[in-house]
Amino acid sequence: MKKVGLSSFVLFALIFSLTFSVAWAKELTFLTVGYSGELLNYLRNEVVPEFKDKYGVDVVMLSANWDTRMERIIVLTAGGTPPDVVCTGAYSPYEEGSVGMLEPLDRYLARWPLTSRFSKGLWDSLSWRGQVYVVPQNLSLRGIAYNKELYAEVGLDPERPPMSWEELKQYAQRLTRIEGDSVAVQGIKLETTPAGAAQYFFWFLRQAGVTEIDSDKMTSNLMRPEAIDALQTLQELYAAGQHGLPVLSGGYVKGREAMRWLFPSGVASMVAQDPYIMERTGVFAPRRTPESRPVAHVFANGLAITAASKNKDLAWEWIASLYEDDVLYEIQRISWFFSGRLDFLNRMREIQPGIEYWYAMDPYIQASVFPPPRDVSQQELGAQVLKVWRLETSPLAALEQTHALWTRLLEDWKAEIERR
Repeated sequence: MKKVGLSSFVLFALIFSLTFSVAWAKELTFLTVGYSGELLNYLRNEVVPEFKDKYGVDVVMLSANWDTRMERIIVLTAGGTPPDVVCTGAYSPYEEGSVGMLEPLDRYLARWPLTSRFSKGLWDSLSWRGQVYVVPQNLSLRGIAYNKELYAEVGLDPERPPMSWEELKQYAQRLTRIEGDSVAVQGIKLETTPAGAAQYFFWFLRQAGVTEIDSDKMTSNLMRPEAIDALQTLQELYAAGQHGLPVLSGGYVKGREAMRWLFPSGVASMVAQDPYIMERTGVFAPRRTPESRPVAHVFANGLAITAASKNKDLAWEWIASLYEDDVLYEIQRISWFFSGRLDFLNRMREIQPGIEYWYAMDPYIQASVFPPPRDVSQQELGAQVLKVWRLETSPLAALEQTHALWTRLLEDWKAEIERR
């Protein structure tokens, strides 16, 4: 991932101050990120013409990927044509909202009929210090998927997932099966990239009742005892899944992984391999103890209005048009997006097998907040987490080193916010 640090935010703020004005547009610019060709064609051919007929305004659609997104925003703004609406990542509400890059949406949400059709927990995940900056469009809402048939084979109740960290470790050990020098069934599959390892840690830290940072004081929580417990538990799960050995090919669909994280759009490739896979799958939000609250870890991509937009009211109307019932249905059908709109469960069942699991986890949504630049803070943490899993360092040593880095990054971020 291309590194985009706080210096980019400073540049954007300067450009914004030089270009901001109020005008009525002849066109709006929509910067999409990660949209498929089919989705772009649907929007251009069906939604944009209807919007133009209604408002007399054309919508120019531009594309970027997650590596080039910020660069495109800065270049367009510097050229005097800032994008009006942009696709956002999970980090955008706090990284970009905190430094004035995005327009607060509360005044629009107050009169939008659909606001109440998304949960408070989801709106909280798209906010920074009480202001909402993003409308949800594609939620990477993580639960742990499990193969019910593999549960039954080892005598576990297929309708009763683990209710604690201890049970999760016990289930993982019981489900893991070794054949020769390879793993035939991995009791639980953890992500072993630095980003994936860090995100698993964030998830388990939240289950322990601790946030990554104190966003009021701008201090790291990595030295809390709960953080050490979370990392130690993940190391034990890594061992239970025998991650040090090769795993026979086939992945979750072929029964090589008994449990793994899963999010709605991830089901698409599974169903392509086996249309009935979700009939054999359960999904649950894990919890630390039977008495503690489960956590559904969310990375919420969405839509936002840039602070530099010259036509914010029209930009909002464009966003609202994408949430009209038939339009949203098509967007989700084409791309397997999950917007989290609560009244859409029955319609989404038509196109996304198993989607009811994620609706059931909605009350337990929590989103992570960690220091920018994320490709430093997350990657460095993930590298340390992997060392712990491989028994190359202790949880305490890993978190001490990362805590020192995060403390410096948080000081930089705090200073940047105060310079606004």
